[in-house]
Amino acid sequence: MVDDLGDGDALFGLPGQGSTKGASTRVGTGAGARSGARAGARSRAQVGAATGEGTATGPVARVRVDSPLPHLDKPLDYLIPPKLVDTVAVGSRVRVPMAGTLRSAVVTEVAPASDFDGRLASLSSASHVPSFTPEALRLASEIARRYAGSTWDVLRLMAPPRVAAVERRDWGPPPPDPAYAEAFEREVPDEVGLAVTPGDRVVWQALPEAHPRTSVPARALVQAALAAIGDQASAILVVPDARAIEAVLAECERRGLSRWTARSGGQVAVLDADHGPSQRFGSYLAALHGHARIVIGTRPAVMQPVPALALLVLWDEANGVYEELHAPYPHARTVAAMRASDHAAVVIGGYAWGADAVALVEHGWARADMPSRDTVRDAVPAMDILTAERRDAEGPGGWHWMPGSAWRALTKARERGPVAIIVPRAGYVHAAACATCDAWAVCRVCESPLALPARGADPVCLDAGHPQPDWHCPECHGARLKHLRQGIERIAEQLRRMAPEVPLTVSSAGTGVVADLSVSEGIVVATPAALPAVDGGYAHLVIVDAGVPAHAGLGAELRAVRWWLTAAALVRSRANGGAVTVVGELPDLTRRALATWSPVEAAREEFAERAPLGFPPHRRHVLLVGDQWTVDGALGDAGVRDGHGGATVIPRPDGASVLLPRGRAQRVVDALRARQQHLSSASGQGKAELRIKVDGALDFPR
Repeated sequence: MVDDLGDGDALFGLPGQGSTKGASTRVGTGAGARSGARAGARSRAQVGAATGEGTATGPVARVRVDSPLPHLDKPLDYLIPPKLVDTVAVGSRVRVPMAGTLRSAVVTEVAPASDFDGRLASLSSASHVPSFTPEALRLASEIARRYAGSTWDVLRLMAPPRVAAVERRDWGPPPPDPAYAEAFEREVPDEVGLAVTPGDRVVWQALPEAHPRTSVPARALVQAALAAIGDQASAILVVPDARAIEAVLAECERRGLSRWTARSGGQVAVLDADHGPSQRFGSYLAALHGHARIVIGTRPAVMQPVPALALLVLWDEANGVYEELHAPYPHARTVAAMRASDHAAVVIGGYAWGADAVALVEHGWARADMPSRDTVRDAVPAMDILTAERRDAEGPGGWHWMPGSAWRALTKARERGPVAIIVPRAGYVHAAACATCDAWAVCRVCESPLALPARGADPVCLDAGHPQPDWHCPECHGARLKHLRQGIERIAEQLRRMAPEVPLTVSSAGTGVVADLSVSEGIVVATPAALPAVDGGYAHLVIVDAGVPAHAGLGAELRAVRWWLTAAALVRSRANGGAVTVVGELPDLTRRALATWSPVEAAREEFAERAPLGFPPHRRHVLLVGDQWTVDGALGDAGVRDGHGGATVIPRPDGASVLLPRGRAQRVVDALRARQQHLSSASGQGKAELRIKVDGALDFPR
């Protein structure tokens, strides 16, 4: 089993695992590449001579060009004109002529001359300062290899678009800043939250902090960052959303650190896609040049280049937002692991773990940092799972969306502070039935369930949005609907009638997300990701209609554990009277994890259950999309056959899903990428397209 899985480093294709660095062939395409297909068919001499530019003498920039064609994912040589000799450096963004247009590119190497004996085109323009360090370029190359993508696509994910005015600032070495040491000495948390040594690899089960009670243990993260950076190093704190960014930034500011701005400088660079271009690029360069040595950001921040990285923390690692939506689809957890080194410690943590986090520990790549059961009991709220037997015992009211026992506990807790209700669905009503005969209300056209977008609105179908005016039940011809799966807006409507004298706050994407610490009384009703933190934590939380969506796929039970524990983390500890009531139908693994606050045990159980099936993370998943001839040919080139060498090939209408032993996977991925590049270069000869996605979700089209 160990041989199939590979060692810890093989999990992530870390440096030294057969890297292809330096193996690409340089060609002098320049402006002579009139199209990717024609350039791939020409000889080097033909391509070089077609440029009509200078000879291949003098300083040369080897660049990666912005091109969707896989066969152009290799270093290309361009002359550096005299006017740019003092500007161009490794990591510079440049513009180069290709196929009659100017394209963006990044310089990966500067050489005194090219080994190409033809003519080369020249760079057209260059950025004032480099956007990437040599270490960042190496990381991008390793990520591209692991995910069978192009280096350019990784670089595009790594850095925001450049802003020339921002580049003209003084980005020289910053002077020493005593603010970091002063912040570190300002306060030590009462409880030891996170202890990390240089080069440490940790998978961390965190617990909610008492003050402030937010969605992220901000005090522990900031303290660990300050302890790690010393006088010259940097730390990166990756969090899932803007709410978590604000919580961590608030802790930095409480310790006397300020957010970096172009006007006043600062010690903390904040990277968020919602910021404007100048602010984003300025914060990126401030972190790259060490002007701000603590970096807080969402998913792209995991690739942020910094000088002397000492600590990288990925918080809430099981959160789905860390799955990149753009090619080559790198996962932030994997990128974080790839950045571990003798000097850089990596912490991957959360209130709950996923199966991939367990794999890091089980394979010896990282150590587990977990609290004792006594510590857990003292830090978390009391968890009450309202079972079907207890709901039956309450009579018909027990099967209301808010059973009487849950409502009474919520009402009593209001005397001690704000209380909250979590509703898993946005909108108004997501499913309905005939009020007369209980038959499900379905669309006349496609038979999908009917939803109500608002009070008094005509029903529409969920799948295609077909309107259903003048709806009548096909079974009994009744015209009245009863609401089965109610959204937050319908629940809020009922709560206003149930407790008209109590202040009610609604927080969701549709109604507006309420900021942390802005509510001090009454009832908060929210969707899971929109629940705001309150000062001191909620006195009571009720999660209604808790469950696991049937379509959620592999790992659905663990995702439900993460959803509900993340919400429960905003409730006071049991010692301070905090409690959570969970109402819904839960699978056994999820119920046990919630009732005992034991998410790691649940993740380990899930990890063990996947072993005999060979599901990820025990094996790696590669999705191939293309016609059958193309997919079969690619698998043949890679030496992959179903049932041989630990490989499983699962046909799909659009291609195939392939499960591979971890120790063999990277070799197969390299072979598939080579086949893809060959098809790209020969596309003018009628070759088909092949798309590759590595380590994506294991699902199957219906």
